[in-house]
Amino acid sequence: MSSKSEVFTDELNQIIALRHCSLSGSEEFSAPTDPLSKLGTDNDRPPRQPSASGYRLRSDVYGVTDFTTVTNVLSFVEKNPSSQVELDLNRCGYTNLELQIALDALLQIRPTWLTAIDLSYNTPLNPSLAQFLGNTLQELQTIASLALSYNTLDDDCVAILGDALSNSGVCTLHADNCHITDAGGSLLFGAMVYSDCIEKIDVSWNHMERFSGQAIGAFLSHQRTICELNLSGNHLHCGFPLLKGLIGNEALTQLDLSWNGLRGEEFGRTLLSGAMQSKLRQLNLEHNLLGTEEMSFITKLVSKSESLREIRLGGNFLSDATAFDLVKAFGRNASMERLSLGAYYFINQQTAKLCQLYRKRSPHKTIVYQGVLLDNPPRPVDVQEMLLDRCRFLATKPKKRKLKRDFGHLMLQFQELDERIITREVFLQAVKLFRVKLDQPLVDALLEAFGVPRNMVDVGAMAVKYLTKHPTERPSDKKAKAQSP
Repeated sequence: MSSKSEVFTDELNQIIALRHCSLSGSEEFSAPTDPLSKLGTDNDRPPRQPSASGYRLRSDVYGVTDFTTVTNVLSFVEKNPSSQVELDLNRCGYTNLELQIALDALLQIRPTWLTAIDLSYNTPLNPSLAQFLGNTLQELQTIASLALSYNTLDDDCVAILGDALSNSGVCTLHADNCHITDAGGSLLFGAMVYSDCIEKIDVSWNHMERFSGQAIGAFLSHQRTICELNLSGNHLHCGFPLLKGLIGNEALTQLDLSWNGLRGEEFGRTLLSGAMQSKLRQLNLEHNLLGTEEMSFITKLVSKSESLREIRLGGNFLSDATAFDLVKAFGRNASMERLSLGAYYFINQQTAKLCQLYRKRSPHKTIVYQGVLLDNPPRPVDVQEMLLDRCRFLATKPKKRKLKRDFGHLMLQFQELDERIITREVFLQAVKLFRVKLDQPLVDALLEAFGVPRNMVDVGAMAVKYLTKHPTERPSDKKAKAQSP
């Protein structure tokens, strides 16, 4: 056995020698190095500047002012990284570059609970700041509220922010009075369809029109998280594609369509169909162009809806019959709680009695209106009487006692004349001799009110009219001579 093992060992040595000879002419293989070993340690890196100090340094580099408000927020976040914080830059008037530097410093800290950013009432946003703000929204998913009110947003900014909002955690968006165009509104709501967090949107008082209405309709038909939508003060007009998106939407509870010029039979029919197949609780239609035709559909909605709690109709064309039918339908619907006919709308006596009846039956119901019209018609305006009262006032107006006159004495002189109808020249001469100061427009109106054909004046009717309302005693003889023509 030993001889055999020795033979096997010699053969193995020969094989190893031959392999060594075959590799002797080639380069030797070096073992790979670990790439992580080439990375420096934390001790080799320069010390990181605190965020507040870094914010001041970057502001100095770019030649802009550093603000105490931003510094305080950054310092608070550094000391309390787990606390809830809101970045409130409302009405600060910061430029785009100043806002970018502040947001960059905030991103370096990466606060755990940054819940709100308010940039309202600042300078118009440019695409660069919009991109930076969009990155912040996507990086910090804890931001639940974004306010951009009264900042001008062009189409490029809206497109950038729309894409960022669709991938962020923002639940509330305030973009009212931002001059958003029809194309911008279409881009915004087209992107927000894919958001799974948005709950409240306020885009009131912008310039959204037909294409935005179509995008909003598609948004409502697919979105299942939106609860409140404020579209007041735009130019949606018919609103047909928008209201069509309400069908099947069970998330939206508040919808504001006031000041949009809405009207037409098609609008009324679509509103009835969409609202009846949704869970809408509050609907605002104030200050549109709704008339009797549209109100017939709204009356059916008030009568049949099981989810609607409040509806506002002020500022539209409401006839007495329409108001009565609305109150009647409102009173019979057990789920309705508030009906607003307008803070300046007057109802008639019949509708007022019906309101009083329903208030007694259901004290929780509220009907908003200005007041009740009286049954008696208003007293007609007597132009002749009004002009004579003005003449009487001007005759007794002078501060000096000698210049004061009793206009009734002139009327007594006209009553004593043999002829009741005199020429205009004689009337003007009598007024001049009586020495009463009357405005020329007043005299012309008086001649027109008591004028008769052929350029004559009925002074008899004038005297009867005045003396009936203001009986006047005859003056003494001395006074009469002084005032006689």
